[in-house]
Amino acid sequence: MPDDESPVNQEEQPVDSPAEEAAEEVSEEKAAFEKLKERVEATVEDLGALRKKVTITIPREAIDERLEKQYKDLSREAIVPGFRKGRAPRRLLEKRFGSEVSETITSDLLGNGYLAAIEKVNLKVLGDPLIWCQPKKPAKTEGAETSVSGEQLMSVREAFENIDLPESGNLTFACEVEVQPEFELPELKGIPIQRPKVAVTDQDVERQVDRFRRTRAEWQTISDGVVQTDDIVVAAMKMSVDGQVVKVQDPAFLASRPQAIEGIAFENLGELLGGAKVGDVRTITGTIPDDNERAELRGKTAEFELTIKEIRRLKLPELTPEMLKSVGFDSPEEFRAFIRSEMEARLADVIRRGMRNQVYKYLLENARFDLPERLSQRQANRVVVRRMLELYRQGMPESEVAKHVDELRTTARDEAARELKLSLIMEKIAEQLKPEVTEDEVNGQIALIARQQNRRFDRVRDELIKNDGIESLFIQLRDEKIVDHLLEEAKITEMEPGADESSPPAKAATPTGEFKDET
Repeated sequence: MPDDESPVNQEEQPVDSPAEEAAEEVSEEKAAFEKLKERVEATVEDLGALRKKVTITIPREAIDERLEKQYKDLSREAIVPGFRKGRAPRRLLEKRFGSEVSETITSDLLGNGYLAAIEKVNLKVLGDPLIWCQPKKPAKTEGAETSVSGEQLMSVREAFENIDLPESGNLTFACEVEVQPEFELPELKGIPIQRPKVAVTDQDVERQVDRFRRTRAEWQTISDGVVQTDDIVVAAMKMSVDGQVVKVQDPAFLASRPQAIEGIAFENLGELLGGAKVGDVRTITGTIPDDNERAELRGKTAEFELTIKEIRRLKLPELTPEMLKSVGFDSPEEFRAFIRSEMEARLADVIRRGMRNQVYKYLLENARFDLPERLSQRQANRVVVRRMLELYRQGMPESEVAKHVDELRTTARDEAARELKLSLIMEKIAEQLKPEVTEDEVNGQIALIARQQNRRFDRVRDELIKNDGIESLFIQLRDEKIVDHLLEEAKITEMEPGADESSPPAKAATPTGEFKDET
C-alpha cells in the first residue's frame, strides 16, 4: 500500500483553490446574513419629514451562535501556553481573548443587524445611521442631542466604542435614519432644450495656454513678500476651544483661498491671510460642525492661531522655444493655432455638455419633493469627489483642480442638497431605463484621466478607489447615458445669435457653469 505522502493519496484529497475558498466564504456570509434577517426584530417610529427611528433587537440565540463559531475558529488557531494547538479549553480562550471576541461580534452584529433590519422593514435609507447609546465617558458637548436616560446620538464608529455585548439576554439598540423621499418624475419626453451657438474666442485660447503652462509650473518660495490669492502658506497651527489647545500642527499647509480647516469652512480665508509676511501671526475663528468626529467639540467656536513660516507661489513658466519644441511646435503662434483648432473640434462636446446641463436643470426644477433635514459630511464629500472627476475629465491641471476643490469644500454642504436631489432623480430614472455601464468604459475614463495628468493608470485607479472615486465615475457615466437618451427625445431649438448663451445650469450638474468657460 502507498504511504500517506504518496501522490495517489494526495490526488484522493484535492485541496480547494483560493477562488473556491473565497466563493465558499462569501456563500457562508450570505447565508448567515439571511438567517440573521429572519431572526432580527425591528420597529419603526416616524420622527418627522423623512426621518425615522428604528429600534433593533438581535435575539440571544444569534449572539450565542456567533460566540460559538468565533471560539471554535479561535481554538483551531490560538496558541495557549501549556496546551497543544486546538486543545485549549474554552474558559481559557474566553479569559485570554474574551474582550477581543466581544468587540468583533458587537461590531458584526451592529453593522449586519442594522442592514438586516433595514432590509426586513423595507426602508430605503440615505447615508449612515446615527445610533442612540450611553457613552462610557460622559460627553462635555453643550447642546448635544440626548435622551432622558442620558443616551446620545453617535456615529456608527463612535457607537462601536460605546456599546458592549450583553452577557445575557438580547442585544437591543435604536438608531435614527433619513429615508429616500417618494416622488413622481416629471415628463421625460419632449424636454425643451436650446442648442447654444458658441465660438472659440482669443480669451478661451489664452486660458487653455495657461492651463498648459500650469502643467509645467513649479512652486517657488517667496522670501520677501506678502501672501497673495492662491499662494500656499506653510504655518504652525494651534487650534483652541474654550481656551484649551485641542490640536497642534506644524507644519500646516493652507491655501490662500476659500478652504475648510478641520471641517470648518472659511470662505474668506484668502482675505484673512492676504498681506501677511513670514513671521506674522493671524488668528481666525469658526464654528465646529455638528458632525465633527469629536462629539465634545461639536457646535463650539474654534480659534486657530497661525504663525506664518513660509509662503509658496506657483510660477508659470514662459512659452520658451525649448518648451514648445518638447511638444512639437516651432512658435507660440503655431501652438495657439493648434489649440484653437483643437477647441473648435471639441465644440460639439461643449455644446453637448451644455445641453446635458439644461436637462439636469429641468429635472431639478420639475421633480418636487422635500429633502432630509440633515445632510452628512459624507454626502458633501461625494459632491467634492464628483466635481473633481468632472474637472479631471475636462483635462484641467492638478493645481487648478486643487483650487476649485478647496473652494467647493467651503460650500459643499449647500451643493450637497442640490446634488442629493439630482442623484435621487437620476436613480429613479435609472430604475426605468436601466442603462448599462461596462468595466471597459470605466477603465477607459481612468486611462483618459491618467493621460491628461501624465500619470500611470494603476496609480490613478488606486487613488480613485481610495477616495470612492470609482463609484462616482460609474454614476457619472450612467447619468450621461441617461441624459443622452433624454436628449434624443427632447424638443430642441436652435439658440438665436445674440441670445443669452450663459443660461446657467444647475450648480449640481456642472463645475464651470457657462458654456464658454467649458471650452
